[in-house]
Amino acid sequence: MLRQSRHVANHASDTGKKRSRTEVARLSRVGQACEECSKSHLKCEDEKPCRRCRQKDLTCRLSTTAQEELDAAEELDAAQDLLDLSNNLDSRSPRAQTSQPTPSHHHSESTVEEAVMVAPHQMPQAWDNMSGMEPDFADVTLGTTQDPEPLPLFMQNSTMTFSEGSPGDASIPDFLRYMPPLETALSGYATPRGLVEHNFNWDLDFSGVDLALFDQNFFQESSQQKSFHQDVHLAEQHIQHRPSDTAAADRAKAFDRSLWRYNPRSKTNPVTAGESNLAFPDGEREGQSPAHIPSRNITSERLSYTTRDRLLALVLESSSYENSKRIAAGFPSLELLEGMIQVFFTSLSVDAGACFHLPTFSPTRVHPLLLACIVAAGAFSAPDDLLQKLGLALHEVARVSMAKSIDEDNSSIRDIQYLQMQLLLCEVGMWSGMSRKMEIAESFLQPPITMLRRGGWFSRSIWKKMYPNPDEEGPSLQKKWKEWVHQESWLRLVYRYFEFDRQSSMALLKPPLISYAEMNLPLPHSDALWQAPSASAWKTTYLTTLGATAKRPTLFDCLEDLEYLNLFPTASAAYLYMIWGMIWEYRQLRAVTSKKQFADSLLLSSRQQELTSLCEDFRLNHVSSHVQELLTVEIMLMHLNAPLEEVQIFAGIAGPDEARHAYSSIRSWTSTAVARQAVWHASQVIKISEASSQGMVQNFYAMAVYHAALVLWAYGLLKRTADDANHEPYHDLQVLILGGTEERDFKRFVKLNRGEPAIRDNSTQTIVQLRDAAQVLGTVSELLRRNHGAVCGSCPPLVEGLVQLMEVLRSASK
Repeated sequence: MLRQSRHVANHASDTGKKRSRTEVARLSRVGQACEECSKSHLKCEDEKPCRRCRQKDLTCRLSTTAQEELDAAEELDAAQDLLDLSNNLDSRSPRAQTSQPTPSHHHSESTVEEAVMVAPHQMPQAWDNMSGMEPDFADVTLGTTQDPEPLPLFMQNSTMTFSEGSPGDASIPDFLRYMPPLETALSGYATPRGLVEHNFNWDLDFSGVDLALFDQNFFQESSQQKSFHQDVHLAEQHIQHRPSDTAAADRAKAFDRSLWRYNPRSKTNPVTAGESNLAFPDGEREGQSPAHIPSRNITSERLSYTTRDRLLALVLESSSYENSKRIAAGFPSLELLEGMIQVFFTSLSVDAGACFHLPTFSPTRVHPLLLACIVAAGAFSAPDDLLQKLGLALHEVARVSMAKSIDEDNSSIRDIQYLQMQLLLCEVGMWSGMSRKMEIAESFLQPPITMLRRGGWFSRSIWKKMYPNPDEEGPSLQKKWKEWVHQESWLRLVYRYFEFDRQSSMALLKPPLISYAEMNLPLPHSDALWQAPSASAWKTTYLTTLGATAKRPTLFDCLEDLEYLNLFPTASAAYLYMIWGMIWEYRQLRAVTSKKQFADSLLLSSRQQELTSLCEDFRLNHVSSHVQELLTVEIMLMHLNAPLEEVQIFAGIAGPDEARHAYSSIRSWTSTAVARQAVWHASQVIKISEASSQGMVQNFYAMAVYHAALVLWAYGLLKRTADDANHEPYHDLQVLILGGTEERDFKRFVKLNRGEPAIRDNSTQTIVQLRDAAQVLGTVSELLRRNHGAVCGSCPPLVEGLVQLMEVLRSASK
């Protein structure tokens, strides 16, 4: 009652002038007796500790009820002071000079509600005309400025939020207009790089706060906090929210929940949490001789019980004590582990035969850590949820145990099995679709590359020339064959690291770790020679295909003469990945000089033409039946012509502030011939992927398809926005189906911007124009699903994550 009387008195004395701070302080200090004085029924003082407690050396504290009343009164005064300050600031603004009726204030028991409910009549001027789903653009005049590349209103002020500047500029796409703010401390690849700007808005207008951004499960609220949020919800009922607010929040959170965002949490141990997946439940153990295991054995030697026990001992050594008994009782059977090894060597996504010599592979001679990685890679590549969980759990065991094993024996860093083990760990983690594992894999790729470099495996001099003599037989030939296999295993391992480094660079848009200038080592031999089952077969194949004096060219030799790729077809992918290093350098130079006057200088233009010629010459002179190589060429040409990093930022990967800065450059890019060239190559990526075999579009190639979808989406979205803003008709334009257009029409589109680009959805035989950006993303999403059977749960985790991300962007682009 005392609180309410004082609150009414404060309002009664408010004459529109600012009350003095001393008066507020005096009224907020209501006399409250401490517990000691209250027990003795003595008069206490407002100043704490009081004189009596100081003299008697007593603890001077208020009772719980009195303290709660005092805290509530201080909260009320703080809110009232904030409101008074806001009113005084409004009185100084030009908008406050207009005569408006003074609203009456109704008081209630909820003191926080009183402070919140005064907000609705103080709506920002930019939103005064809010009614319905879209703002009123009746007063907006387009095309009246003569300045080149006029900036939208929301880009002219670096401190202006999207909601403030958006309604005044009709040229801004809906995708950016109502994007809510994103957290500025997110971890992962796309952590915002800008400094945090503190912009305090003293106007108590809760319409500027998107409360949908906060997850209810994120807070562990007390009853008092829950009451506060209920009061805010009541206040928001007086504000007209747009139906697009929910989509905007989902759009801002799409990348936050995606595979790029890893938000570490304290006091969590994913290794221990995944140990339960190392043991199969009793009810499911019988049914886990899966149909995914090949019907025949690929390896010549079977897995023994002794080897299984060594693997089990490794797992138990790194497992927690409370889970050890359960793991020992339910560890996968010998047959299941053997089956995962067979899956490892037959899976197209793993491609183990490229760097593991199958004819001499022996599980008994393989280190248990490497065997765990092999089983993990095989299980994770199987289209079975339970097996994938087993693979991820073994992956964690091997990763944690690897560091300890290397510390115990430093010479292991020169052992090929340890380098193979680290390669498998990085590959499984990078393409796992789990943000934590992807970030760890990206971080752990540097050490093995350093080990290869320090070991001298990038130099040409370390490689010996070994070949069989025509009259060589018996143990001498057998010994030479094994030495050749060991050296060729190292050589293929280096090239495999080079390939993986390039794929992860293109997928994550990060700098490659291996320079193409380092690859001064000979090309790998042909697969026919590599897969020879015996020493005599190796001798016969070598002498009939190469000869004893055959020259071993390098990738540098292939740059001068592409005919070497016909003699060494296994080097075709490495040749393309070497060109990627040059394309990356070009993209970095283009990004640095994009705002300079010499951005379109002869140097950059000639470099782009040279890189284009390298890719085109490969496509014309090296007729390949491998879909992967055809895809790689189109992917690199797409990267050469499209600023993929800017496109992802525009899509929202770094939040709305970064998207605002990227909007202008992406809008300028879409009007160039280079953009139309990139759109063409992106459509080729979609076309080749659609015609590929079942299950081929995964890992790196799934990421490439996603990037192609982003290029088509950004171009179509901004082209539609520009055409609508300029009132340009498009219905009468000729529809050009990218990928199925004649060369003459294609050149007219790229050079002269003639025609309306579109792609064909072969599943429904419908034509999807790029201006329908949402439908483009939907078409690509269905392509990925169909490539993996279009069955719920049949897609690999990485593919499923990309599909979900595109679906969110699709719903936000309608």
